[in-house]
Amino acid sequence: MAASAFIHPALSDESTQQLIDKICRSVEEYAFCSNTSNQNIKGSSANITALTQITIEQALNNSTNTHSFIFGLLSNTTDPAEKNALTTCENAYRLVTSNFNEATMHFFEGDYGSMLDSERRSPRAQESCITIFSTPPTPPNPVADRNRQMRILIAMAVVTGMELTTKLS
Repeated sequence: MAASAFIHPALSDESTQQLIDKICRSVEEYAFCSNTSNQNIKGSSANITALTQITIEQALNNSTNTHSFIFGLLSNTTDPAEKNALTTCENAYRLVTSNFNEATMHFFEGDYGSMLDSERRSPRAQESCITIFSTPPTPPNPVADRNRQMRILIAMAVVTGMELTTKLS
């Protein structure tokens, strides 16, 4: 029995873990995706609808927290380059948060096509918070790890949304 812990380290049942594996193999960081999915499952099993809800909720939570974090940084910075970069990020995360608020609304209405459309608008907005820190003058990036997590969560949401709409087609 101890060997099975190494084969199936997840908290979910086998069919749920297979679905999580399918989703997480489609994003850049499998471990983050798998941990996020497994830590937020209610019980040991989840279908694609439940996993879609988890990804939307996690993306919305992360974007909201990151937006607040950036807003706090903005109020404390005096460096013009950093202020410009953080303003770009604040605008980006405001848009990402708005997109995931819309996606949440559409999800609970059962309008999965519109949910997916809302999610798909997020990568470009979020990317602006990454590229601004590589545009001279380049201030230190205080949101690099948050950007990485958000990028993965957006990808997870889009992948689960695509899987959900495909299953229902």
